[in-house]
Amino acid sequence: MRLPLPVALLALLAVACATTKPASPPPVAPPSVRPPPVATQPSAAAAAELSKLRGAPASTPPGKSAEAFEKLARTWPASAEAAEALDEAARAWMRARQPARAAADWAELLSRYPLSPRADDARVRYGLAEVEAGRPKQGLPTLQSAWDQAPDARKGNLALRIADAAQVGGNWPLAARWRALAIRYLPDAERSRQTAEVLAIVHTRLSPQEVEALAAELPKDGAIGAALAARAVPRTQAASGVIGVAVPLSGKFQGWGEAILQGVTLAVPEGGSIRVISRDTRGEPDGAAEAVASLAAEGAVAIIGGVTNAEAPRAAAAAQQEGVPLISLSKVDGVTGGRPYVFRLMLTAHAQAQALADLAVTRRGLRRALVLYPEIPYGSELRTAFGAAVEARGGAVTRAVYYEADRSNFSPMVKELVRRSQAQIEKRSDWREAERAIHRDVQDPYKRSRALEKARKDLAPIVDFDVIFVPDFARSVALLAPALATEDVVTACDPEEVARIQKVSHWTVKPVLLLGANGWDDPTLVEKAGRYVECAVFVDGFFAGSERADTKRFVEAFQKVQARTPSILEASAYDAAGMIAAAMARGASGRKEMRDALANQRPFPGATGDVTFDAQGEPVRPLFFLTVDKGAIREMRPEELSGVPAPAP
Repeated sequence: MRLPLPVALLALLAVACATTKPASPPPVAPPSVRPPPVATQPSAAAAAELSKLRGAPASTPPGKSAEAFEKLARTWPASAEAAEALDEAARAWMRARQPARAAADWAELLSRYPLSPRADDARVRYGLAEVEAGRPKQGLPTLQSAWDQAPDARKGNLALRIADAAQVGGNWPLAARWRALAIRYLPDAERSRQTAEVLAIVHTRLSPQEVEALAAELPKDGAIGAALAARAVPRTQAASGVIGVAVPLSGKFQGWGEAILQGVTLAVPEGGSIRVISRDTRGEPDGAAEAVASLAAEGAVAIIGGVTNAEAPRAAAAAQQEGVPLISLSKVDGVTGGRPYVFRLMLTAHAQAQALADLAVTRRGLRRALVLYPEIPYGSELRTAFGAAVEARGGAVTRAVYYEADRSNFSPMVKELVRRSQAQIEKRSDWREAERAIHRDVQDPYKRSRALEKARKDLAPIVDFDVIFVPDFARSVALLAPALATEDVVTACDPEEVARIQKVSHWTVKPVLLLGANGWDDPTLVEKAGRYVECAVFVDGFFAGSERADTKRFVEAFQKVQARTPSILEASAYDAAGMIAAAMARGASGRKEMRDALANQRPFPGATGDVTFDAQGEPVRPLFFLTVDKGAIREMRPEELSGVPAPAP
């Protein structure tokens, strides 16, 4: 029997909210504490300002536009234009991907200007923004009311808009429900496409519990009903104390799989109350899906795996479909998104970029960054993530310059960067002035030639950046760093060293901060680059030389068993297994209990840091900040990260 629509909506919503664990931005104030309605009349001044803001260049950042429209509404709150300004501000916040702020502006419009011509549309947009912000309980009553009152000709389109908002907010059960409701109001061609969309969500995004809730609410007939019925069949029950490991145990990534197993078995030794079962993924998508399904069928309470970029998405989709928690050891994008049963415990480009930008911009006040990156996915991904992180903190990437991954001569590139190439020197006013003075004052051709050569050498490098970020590996960095020094780009941090350089320079020396990512964490960096990378700062998700107690304990235990130094793979696997074992010890014997335990755990003291997971299943932990000091890589001290003043200009 089909449930009445409002009851079914609340039942499904309760499951959706419990499983997706959306982010929780500050809620919009309830109507009782919002500003009361006001009487309005047209204002020439407000209208002129509104017209000016609407005519702003298309390149204006949407967040800046939104703030300008909000200011207009606050400046002329009794004007008829105030409601329009709030609507424009909310739309701009949506373009800036800040739905919570958009919802707040639309809520204010509805409260203060309920008779505005824009109120009806704002009501729907407010509901959609709340859903997209991960707050369906606030937005759905408004949307449900609008959908109930809409004519049949508009119901399909409105339902799809609600589904799209839910999908953007990561609420897949809600997205599936509203797409399914839209189908009966759509043309045949669109009906088929939306049916396929719902089936894809059912098969790849929903947990068994979410499928059961949806199956209880939607009609039992048709392709969607059949798919829900098939997925709602009870799954294999979890066997208490069984951890699955789905990793490559053959093929070119076999070494990765073996390293992960070594980390897992160190955390969960054989002969204890917890049993470890491993299956070979072959490093392939199909192999990963098969391995996860096999482990789920054998009763694994949780699975560790999904390591290579190729296999991780399929492993994640299979784990979500089976309703078994997966801790993925991959850095590929999109693994956890919209999958409540999937977590990640691996270093990502986003995490590195956030940490480096926070140190450079927020703590040290260095706001102008130069990015030099190789034409490979690793470099491009980090360059994009770093640029976004810097801009979010009020800084700017003044230039981003790419180079060939196998480049061996960086001198021409660095000359271009500091305006010292032959063509650039000829255009510099300081050079032309020096050249005129030499031609005027030195008559002897030989002496003039020598004077011109010296003047060219003494020409100051133009350093219009505070930070140089190089997302590359040790081989290229060892070639690039000396080229920077040759062109007098100073990366030293020792005041005495800077003073020594200043004494022999004909310009004001301005040190810059040299930044890198985990590709720098390689002993060959200091072997080949030596003093040219002294003071450089880079990050990693694990550092075997750390003095951190939990990290040191893991490294010593691993070296005792394996007689070698562990990498981030073994450390991450060790932490993943430790988290699962700890959750089992706290009573998580089933898969849902395990998922909830992982999602809500307090910081777990692991080899890779004190780890928790955010609402999207991504790891939250401080990274290891590393630097080169006296020819060796070491971990930076807390006081070095607390906010060192930027070098004086």
